[in-house]
Amino acid sequence: MDKPLILLVDDDSSIRWVLSKALNNAGFKVVAANNGQDALKLIEQQLPKLIITDVQMPGISGLELMETIKLRHPDLPVVIITANTDTQMAVESHKIGAFDFLPKPFDIIQAVSICQKAIAKDSIEELPPWQEQIQRTMLAEYHQGNQSIFTELQKGFEQFMVEQALTICQGHKQKAAKLLGWGRNTLTRKLQSWQLDAQSSGNKTTEDNN
Repeated sequence: MDKPLILLVDDDSSIRWVLSKALNNAGFKVVAANNGQDALKLIEQQLPKLIITDVQMPGISGLELMETIKLRHPDLPVVIITANTDTQMAVESHKIGAFDFLPKPFDIIQAVSICQKAIAKDSIEELPPWQEQIQRTMLAEYHQGNQSIFTELQKGFEQFMVEQALTICQGHKQKAAKLLGWGRNTLTRKLQSWQLDAQSSGNKTTEDNN
């Protein structure tokens, strides 16, 4: 069984070394980056199960990194390393969606425990690839200002399912409706409201006699 992959992002080499060693000993595979830009490149190469990132780094800050990650991979858990006194930063991180925090100086046992909880939660909530694609599209469109994306996706997905059902059933409305869990009248109303005809499914729609 493959070890869960953790991406550790910190410009402090001593913190990278200590955390990497502890997490490796706990059964995780760790890759490290010393800045946010390199971290984003590593994520594109292989998506980790968890990201641990410091807040204060040259270039892209930890918060900016997490914002980018959450847009691209909204379900990917992120643990933020913060200074013990930086309560405002912890609040901001929580608003963006941080899973948890590691206050400096952190306890190694606590750090390992937080990582175990984050990855266990991620495994439970992991979505099938097709749902992940829909989720990414939905969130990206919404954050770009398209607030009607939810109704657009709902209608589009429903139309797609109807077209596939008609194709599978070779245009038979009654059979397609049964496949969709609808009555035939419901399917007919849907087709009329969308102004779909036989060509929408690539087959001639056949009226059933029974």
